[in-house]
Amino acid sequence: MLRIVEICPSTRGRGGYVVLQNCGLVSVNLKGWAICSEAYLQNDPERLAQEIYIFKADEAIQPYTRVVLLHGKGEDGWTDTIDGRKAYCAYWNSTTPIWKPGARIHLLHIQGSQKVPSNEVVAVSP
Repeated sequence: MLRIVEICPSTRGRGGYVVLQNCGLVSVNLKGWAICSEAYLQNDPERLAQEIYIFKADEAIQPYTRVVLLHGKGEDGWTDTIDGRKAYCAYWNSTTPIWKPGARIHLLHIQGSQKVPSNEVVAVSP
């Protein structure tokens, strides 16, 4: 099961990031997971279109492996971390900040037309 383990908002578009970690004991496919704002719950499609990121990569995330969603530009892929492990980095390719400090962030697992009960909410620290 993926969980949000760190959020670093930024006033600059390319500086912010969100870290997810597979806290389960089995691999999780990254494809179909999404990170979004409160717009998801407030039925605000215009805002939601700007504040949702859906992972499209068909990548197996091993137990205790991290996924980093960076707001700036770059190419998605695996990278080495300072602790000698691998992390999957995905880039939003945004030039503006996605979430403001104090915003609530949701982690969803989208599967077909059903929402599965993998909804985690984490507030962005000011």
